[in-house]
Amino acid sequence: MPRGIPNKKKEQLPELKKMVVRQEEVKEIAIEDMPLTTYKEYKAYNKKAKWMNKTLSIKHGEKKVYCTIKPCPIDLHPTQRVIFNRKDQPRNPLPVFLSTEMIEFKQTLIPGKTYDLPLAVLAFLSNCSTPIWEWHENPDGSKETRIASRDPRFAIRTIYEDEDA
Repeated sequence: MPRGIPNKKKEQLPELKKMVVRQEEVKEIAIEDMPLTTYKEYKAYNKKAKWMNKTLSIKHGEKKVYCTIKPCPIDLHPTQRVIFNRKDQPRNPLPVFLSTEMIEFKQTLIPGKTYDLPLAVLAFLSNCSTPIWEWHENPDGSKETRIASRDPRFAIRTIYEDEDA
């Protein structure tokens, strides 16, 4: 029986080999030649454009846009089928305008109707809520108001389709 400390290097070698095998050579593509056909490609393009703008503005010492950021078309965004409702004004339609670096969305949502909405719009609508403030006592005995919870303004119900039907 061998005595002493077991040789851990032999156990680590297969893991290191796996890591080396998994590393792939990443080919640098010029930003003008990047294909823009999927949502993932738009995200990669915008990430590289932001990096280029930042590094070039630091290098040249002036804040200037060297490469424009392109929003992804609505057709390429991942969507989810939902039924939209409002809690605050249940009969009034809601004009939604969301403009970020990845999406330009403008549509009027009518309560009770079914929509295929992009996930970015669903996240935006689910974050729209009314804060509920409460008094909280601090450890030193003083009181201050803080947000205790949030009351959602919209009810968004996901529709799941059965694959058997």
